[in-house]
Amino acid sequence: MELTILGNNGPYPAAGGACSGYLVTEGNCKILIDCGNGVLSNLQRYVRLNELDAIILTHLHSDHMSDMLVLRYAVKILRDSGRIDKSIDVYAPDEPVNDYDLLNIKDVFNLRTITPDLSLKFGNLSFAFKEMTHPFKCFAVSIENGTKKFVYSGDTSWNENIISFSKEADFLLLDAGLRTEDKKGDNVPHLTAAECGKVAALAHAKRLMLTHFRPDYSVENLKAEAFHHFKRVEASEILKTYGI
Repeated sequence: MELTILGNNGPYPAAGGACSGYLVTEGNCKILIDCGNGVLSNLQRYVRLNELDAIILTHLHSDHMSDMLVLRYAVKILRDSGRIDKSIDVYAPDEPVNDYDLLNIKDVFNLRTITPDLSLKFGNLSFAFKEMTHPFKCFAVSIENGTKKFVYSGDTSWNENIISFSKEADFLLLDAGLRTEDKKGDNVPHLTAAECGKVAALAHAKRLMLTHFRPDYSVENLKAEAFHHFKRVEASEILKTYGI
């Protein structure tokens, strides 16, 4: 199982960057998780659109799904020209309803709802979901292949679910959307980098990767915050592929 970082900024992209987007592959299985601004362009460096098995959207904030509204044009053109023979399966939370309905495009996306009890299987990969704490309904996703466990938090603030859901993860990809100094109370939309380190330690994860970087933050400083609590930490790098 491999992870390719197609975008790691939020809530807006850095110059030359891209918002959240992650390609998970194993053998011929190819799953796109999140599709924020800039992701579609980077995705096509690695796969043809007709090779995607599915797209999973952790939630419907624009920095995680805005390129879906451009992808629809690409799929429509490819379908009309016979280069794609089926719609793409898309899994997403059903709230907010207006944003969900934007993705309900006949002959382009087969839109399906993520629920806490949803389980999916693509090739050798098994998918499970857990609701997080965020202004929009958001789900963390776990992917297992029988020997390795990968967990991606989506966007979330501190909660017990992310700890329990991440137990014994071989590779933990967490939302480091805040510096500790910018956390003003508990009603915040993201984990701090320090909290990411704490989650990894409490979950007994083997490896932690930080993502969802604000362009005005120092990634090295975020990494240092997390390192104080968990030593096996690294920062995601756009257009880099990692073995899980």
